[in-house]
Amino acid sequence: MRTARLSVLSENVTANWPVTLSINARWTVGAARAPRSGTIAPALARFDAHTHLFAPSQAARRAGIAARDATFAEMYGDPKAAMATLPELLAALDGAGIARAVAAGFAFTSAADIEEQNASLLDAARDSDGRVVALATVNPALAGWERAAEAALAGGARGFGELRPHNQGWDPDGRAAHDLCELAGAHGAVLLWHVSEPVGHAYPGKRGGIAPEELIRLAAAHPGVRMVAAHLGAGLSFYLQMPEVRAAIEFLYFDTAAYPLLYDEQSVMRLVALAGTKRVLFGSDYPLLSPARQLRRLEAVLGEDVAEAVCGGNAETLFSGNHTQ
Repeated sequence: MRTARLSVLSENVTANWPVTLSINARWTVGAARAPRSGTIAPALARFDAHTHLFAPSQAARRAGIAARDATFAEMYGDPKAAMATLPELLAALDGAGIARAVAAGFAFTSAADIEEQNASLLDAARDSDGRVVALATVNPALAGWERAAEAALAGGARGFGELRPHNQGWDPDGRAAHDLCELAGAHGAVLLWHVSEPVGHAYPGKRGGIAPEELIRLAAAHPGVRMVAAHLGAGLSFYLQMPEVRAAIEFLYFDTAAYPLLYDEQSVMRLVALAGTKRVLFGSDYPLLSPARQLRRLEAVLGEDVAEAVCGGNAETLFSGNHTQ
């Protein structure tokens, strides 16, 4: 997600305060390039479930890609729109004291752009010493997309996203969408969806994701598949008050990515009340917003026990577990 509210773009600058506590005996926050041993209390093991990375080669060819991909042009055609690489993401996590992050791809339309980005995402996951979980890009509108998806999962991807079916030209109610869900279920993969809110102000990238009612239908048709509705689900959580809907989509999670640009400060607490503590994931939408600032914002309103789940534990369970059907 990228918004036209230019005043918030300054949040791309991460905090400078150092953190020296090491995490999970594999690396040290504040020294991403020099892993060390040691442990910290679980309460400090934060997990950002929604960030974005690009291949450096794609960032260098921004204008050329924008000339052939309309959605990319809308969101990243402006040279001021941030396109982060792995070292920048790790530095942002260090500045926030965050242990791990999910790095999602962009919903490119062409097979060549998808292949290039997926290779970079999988390299980032390997090079991060476990700190980065990769979600690969997939486009079910393309012939042979299943082979590319299987290859990404075999290479270490934990799922796919951020999915934008209408931008890419496939129907979230169509056969390809169900095939994608069946593939995800067979591999225990997670599907991260850009859920487009039907009302409110316009911003680059608002349209072209999946509508709340479309995601409810798809999730209900594949009840065991783990899915994440980005950006608080664009109001989808309201329908969890309907018992038949709540029962049908029990494995649908919600992330908080970029919520301050869309909703008021109490919106996350209302989401927790509706969905339950275990189904809400902290996500910053880095590099759009600063992980440090967004984490502090959430911790201030959630309280310690809820923050332990929302800002770390839930994502650790979702992205590290084995959820094959």
